[in-house]
Amino acid sequence: MTKTPVLMAERFQFNRMGKLESLNLLNTKGFTLIELMVVLLMVSIILSISTAFVFRTYELEEEIRFKNQIVKDLYNAQLVAITGKEPVRLHFYPRSGNYYIFTGSGSGEKLLVKRDFPQTVEMLESSTLTSFWFLPSGSTNTFGVMRFKIKNASFAIHYYLGKGRFYVVEE
Repeated sequence: MTKTPVLMAERFQFNRMGKLESLNLLNTKGFTLIELMVVLLMVSIILSISTAFVFRTYELEEEIRFKNQIVKDLYNAQLVAITGKEPVRLHFYPRSGNYYIFTGSGSGEKLLVKRDFPQTVEMLESSTLTSFWFLPSGSTNTFGVMRFKIKNASFAIHYYLGKGRFYVVEE
C-alpha cells in the first residue's frame, strides 16, 4: 500500500456532511486581467456619466441661489430703508460682476452687502437700472429694468415708480 504524499499547500476540513475533504490552497480559480479591465472600464464610464450630471446640477443650483439671493437682498434693502428711516443705495457693476448695498448717504454711508455674481451669471448691458435708492418711505427714486443672463436663459427685474414694488420676469 502506497501512501500519497500530502502537499504542504493542502489542508483539510470537514464539510457539512461530516466528511473530510481537502482544501487546495494553490487554487487557480480567479479573475483574469481582461475581466478586471472590463470591470474597471465599466466603473469609469459610470463615474464619468454621473459626474457630468453632478456638475450640471451644481451649476443649476448656483443659478437658482443667485436669483433667490438677489430678490432677498432687494427686499432686505427696502426693509432697512423703511425701518431705519434712511436711504439705502444699490449699485450694480455689470462689468466686474458684483453689486453693493449701502445705507445712509454722503460721508455717513456704510456698506451693508457686497455680493459677486456666479461665473455663469452676467448682467446685460441693456439694463437701464444699475444704480438706485430706496427712500425711507420704501419707494425707489427711479424706475427701470435689471437684466441678467444665465447660460441660455435670462431674467429681468422690473422696478416701477410708486411703492417700490418689483417683479421678476423670465425672458
